[in-house]
Amino acid sequence: MKTLFSSRWHRTVAVPLSVLLMGTGLLFSGAASAQITGTAHDFSDNVGAGNDAWNPSTEICVVCHTPHNAYEVGEGVAGASGTRGPLWNRTLSAVNDYTVYSSTNRVGSFLEASTTGSQTTDPSGVSKLCLSCHDGTIALDSFGRTGAGAFEPGTAGNTMQDVRPNANIGEGSGLTGDLSDDHPVAFTFPTTDPEIVGFAGGFVTGATPLPLFGGGDQMECATCHDVHGTGNDNLLRVDNVGSGLCLNCHTK
Repeated sequence: MKTLFSSRWHRTVAVPLSVLLMGTGLLFSGAASAQITGTAHDFSDNVGAGNDAWNPSTEICVVCHTPHNAYEVGEGVAGASGTRGPLWNRTLSAVNDYTVYSSTNRVGSFLEASTTGSQTTDPSGVSKLCLSCHDGTIALDSFGRTGAGAFEPGTAGNTMQDVRPNANIGEGSGLTGDLSDDHPVAFTFPTTDPEIVGFAGGFVTGATPLPLFGGGDQMECATCHDVHGTGNDNLLRVDNVGSGLCLNCHTK
């Protein structure tokens, strides 16, 4: 117990230390307290063309966020859509007709009809933010802008495909992004499939709660990945040893 003394009211108040820490933001879950430094999203080393030479600022956060001259949430760019992240500092992909995973066959992965019907070929929200790097159509150094104007132009050819090919999930052609061989995103989490766990309160109710977005039922990239780091490979929210992440949603 932590004891507080209030001189104004002249009384002693006993408060659990955990409550104090929660109130000051010092008590975090493992995911919330993850550190981006040293992760795959630490773009500060500026070493070599295959690393982060495209980020001459050597800053970590500026690639996605900025304290000043940020785009407002919802502020658009011609040809692009999707809600912008907090203090967003980079352009979004203009692709709006991604080829998405569409299998409804139980041999392999499966999407029930309601899931297929809710899936969009133009992912919005947090997935659109992820795809601004990972669909391979946007120069990685296309961030920051002069005043309230357009983003600084990116270096031609300096896309994810050129710098870190294994991280290009969109097979970006510059015209469309092919996500057909990747886990589906931007769909309403299924409620009737007996092989999928349920959700409540905006989280998948597996062994480890995973966040859903939109109205609290939308599966996005950030359901499985934490952009700011988790300590797991590939920024996964759950260690996938023994298919732990997969089995957190899929009952097999």
